[in-house]
This record gives sequence, structure tokens and C-alpha cells, in this order.
Amino acid sequence: MEMVHFIPPGQRRVALLAAQADSSPALISGGDGTGKGAIARWIHNKSPRAGRPFITANHDHPFVTQIGAAQGGTISISEIGEWPLSEQMAILGFLRTKSVRVNGVTTLLNVRVIATTSRSLEKRAQGGLFNPDLLEKLKVFKIEMPPLSKRQEEFEDIVLGLVGEIGRELHREHLRELSPETWEALRTYEWPGNVRELRNVLRVAIIKAAGDRIEASDLPDFGHDRIDFRATREQFEKIYLLELLKTFDWQVDRTCQMSRMDRDTLLSKMRKYSIEIQP
Repeated sequence: MEMVHFIPPGQRRVALLAAQADSSPALISGGDGTGKGAIARWIHNKSPRAGRPFITANHDHPFVTQIGAAQGGTISISEIGEWPLSEQMAILGFLRTKSVRVNGVTTLLNVRVIATTSRSLEKRAQGGLFNPDLLEKLKVFKIEMPPLSKRQEEFEDIVLGLVGEIGRELHREHLRELSPETWEALRTYEWPGNVRELRNVLRVAIIKAAGDRIEASDLPDFGHDRIDFRATREQFEKIYLLELLKTFDWQVDRTCQMSRMDRDTLLSKMRKYSIEIQP
């Protein structure tokens, strides 16, 4: 999985060093949809831990109950700035001792920690909302992911990288070219949802494309004004599911396989969007 097109050029050396130093913590910061989770996985896959578990932890469950599944691999702590101070202490304790204590039993674990955040941890630490010692522990390798609107010089490489990645996933590798009108539409939009939104738009376009290149008419109607990505995500998802089902002749099992979605999830989404199997 090659995702170097996600990483800003000025951050690639740090990301590679983070991958090589596979036991040191790393901190990836940036706004929603900038690709923080994808970079965490990229670092894991480029490290000696590749092939071992990669687990994403969130603050809905205690840290000590999640880290065990990452033994030998990497745990990516999502939005660490949102974790309560008590859980931050648990994370700090693990980084200091490489162990966790559950039900009175102490267990040593070989797990690498990568944390992501869309908030300024420095400001939260100043306000007493984030543990300053934990912040220092995490900042061994720090990667900043800027919003897509600030990456105009790299925009073409990011788009082509995503087109190649999605094309391979959907077995449409022949689609490597975008029409001038398509480029114009993509460049003039502000991308409030960042790389995540761009990926969804390109996925729909690649599924819809009938010729040898992506035309402007293949793009979903995302407009040219700044909009709330969350408000339009369902539109993208419904179009994506419809086009994917059509591509695979409405065969649910094959659609699940190609979209890497389990059957129950797909059927649930079909009910949500009132999508019925066509004869």
C-alpha cells in the first residue's frame, strides 16, 4: 500500500524516520479528513512491524482493554486530545513501562504507539486538558498534515495518486487520465472535507466513468461553493453503492468482496438508502 502522495514533501523524511524507528511514539496532527489515519497505517506498513496487527483505538473504551489486540504491532490512538485525563495517564503509564495492569494483573506488551489529533495539544495542555508529560512522550516524531486547500503545488500528484489507488481497488486501472474540465472542477473547489472528501468524489467518478478518462460529468454534484462535507457524505455514499452494485450486476456477495464491506453492513446501507436489488 503506497500512500506517499498523502504526505507533504516537507514531512516525508520525518515519516520515513518514524517508520524505521519502529518502537518510538509518533504524533500526527491535522484537520478532519487530512489523512492522519492513513499516514499512521502507512508508517506501520513501512516499519518492521508490517504484517503484525494495526489497531485503531478510540476513547469510547478504556485504553488498557484495546491495546492487547495490537501485541507485536501498532496501536493508533485516534483523536488523543479527546481522551479523558485518566486515560491519558494510562497511555503515559504504558509508554513509560511498556505494560498495562488489568484486574490486578500486569502484562508486558510490545506495541508501538502512534497518536492522531485534530486539536492543538499544546493549547489543551496549557488549559489543563492534556497531560504535558504525555505530549512530550508523543512528540518523538511529529507530522503535520495541512488542509488540502493549502497543498495546491501537490494537488495534481495527490489526485493522480488517489486515482491510481482507487483504480486498483476497483479493478479500473485503465482510468489514469482526467479531462481538462474535470481538473478545472477539482481545482476550483475548496475541499472542506480535505483528502477524505476528495477520495469519495474520485471514487464515485471512477465508478461512473464509461470511457478511457474521467469526465466532468462523472463527478458527483459537489458544487463549487464551500459546503459542509458531513452534510454531503450520504449523497456520495448512496451514489457509490448504486454504481458499485450496478458494476457487479447487483450481486451482493461480489459487491461486498470488491468494496471490502461485510454483507450485513451493505444490506443495512441499502435499506437506509431504499436501494433495491434490480433483476
